[in-house]
Amino acid sequence: MRLHYLLISILFVFFSCSNDDEAGTKNNNEELKKELQQLLDAATTTNQFPGLSLSVITGNDSFTLSSGYAALPSAKINENNLCYMQSISKTFTAAAILKLTGEGKINLNATINNYLPESITNAIANGSTTKVRHLLNMTSGLPDYIEHPDFFNDIVTNPLPFDSQAILGYVYNRPAHFTPGTNYHYANINYHLLALIIEEVTGQNHNNYIKDNVIAPSGLKRTFYIPQSGLTAPLAGTTSCYIADNGSFTDISELQFGTVMSFIGDDGIVATTTDIAAFYNALLNKKTILPTALLNEMMIFTNFNGQPEYGLGLYRFKTSSGKTAIGHDGSGAGAATEAFYFPDSKTTIVLATNVGTLTDEEKAEAFRNLRNAIFSAIIK
Repeated sequence: MRLHYLLISILFVFFSCSNDDEAGTKNNNEELKKELQQLLDAATTTNQFPGLSLSVITGNDSFTLSSGYAALPSAKINENNLCYMQSISKTFTAAAILKLTGEGKINLNATINNYLPESITNAIANGSTTKVRHLLNMTSGLPDYIEHPDFFNDIVTNPLPFDSQAILGYVYNRPAHFTPGTNYHYANINYHLLALIIEEVTGQNHNNYIKDNVIAPSGLKRTFYIPQSGLTAPLAGTTSCYIADNGSFTDISELQFGTVMSFIGDDGIVATTTDIAAFYNALLNKKTILPTALLNEMMIFTNFNGQPEYGLGLYRFKTSSGKTAIGHDGSGAGAATEAFYFPDSKTTIVLATNVGTLTDEEKAEAFRNLRNAIFSAIIK
């Protein structure tokens, strides 16, 4: 009898502790969400950002928060709005290239003149010595199209979108920054060329390959790659886009759409932050998008003194608290994004806004500061 009561007492204590733990986790999660919502609201109500969307996946929860407007002055942003993901698109392009590597159609260590026509490789610096891997990890030494002195004037004075040849024209016959593989230089043109390689080896529009072989198998329902899609206007639910202008915001949605439609491979994804968090969680935590060997290739990071650590379509850096983050960011005329996975805590964080940071360093710094505050709140 004594044993009977003892067992009942032990079970009572066990289940009481379990319920307390669950209640504590729930309370902690609710407190975290409240803290994060306050950070977002403070950033939009002070007119730093028109709209913000934040998605988080932790070991025991996933949620999306939003603040501000998808379209000024009154259309509130919500978890279903599509945000321009800018250079986060590079991770999708890299995944497509690695899938083709797994199929035996691409050799990462082959030079790009094995895949691209001479009309391209003879006109770009390092065209016969740059390897596919050099494009992927930003060590090709190629000049970028945005470095051309005419580029920014051209995109605001000419009809958009530009075709591929127009973009390539900004790097043709321009000198390389260095010999391939000897240094790091972030250049969007690397991923433009990767999109063309996808088309050469598959015989199909690279849009279709990314859509059918990366987006669809990942189970992403609100993620779209729009260059070469035939769209003539943004998809329904896409946020309007702005630039900061003396304390207010100027709508540049038409320019934003036109530029993103022009930039193949290095840009092009519009999605909910919820979907993008699911993508990076599947890629880096669940490891269901690429086979282990190919994911390992993706995670080989450059290590040039004083330069960012860049893998194949992924950044790696340490936060101010010493936590490792892996993912990508993006900056455009009318949008900005951050998407990072923290392997120590298996946490994924995606933040997006609909104001440009590409040519506005003050806004870029404000967005980084908000990102860092969110990281500090979540990653202990």
